[in-house]
Amino acid sequence: MEEKSEKNLDQVAGADRRLNSLLKAGRLFEEIDRAVQPALPEQARGKIQVACIEDDCLVLAAASPAWASRARLVASTLLAEANRHLPEPLKGTRVIVAERLPDAPDRK
Repeated sequence: MEEKSEKNLDQVAGADRRLNSLLKAGRLFEEIDRAVQPALPEQARGKIQVACIEDDCLVLAAASPAWASRARLVASTLLAEANRHLPEPLKGTRVIVAERLPDAPDRK
């Protein structure tokens, strides 16, 4: 029996335009999140994260309603930081509560 070599995610996605598009979007959101985390107060890092971009709006996810309130207080700062990394500026922010945020990678 012949062993099949494993393909990495980029190789698999290269053949599927939708999957490739989703991967690019996910990587963009991760890149923007890494850029905005330093603009957050230290205790908020990982509790407030970039969820996605919808139209011209940066969507922030907060780990609880209390963190959502804090996210709204710093939203304009995070929007300005995100816009530094985007080819076309976003115009607003929206905050959602996502009580099960993914574990934030170490951000040093």
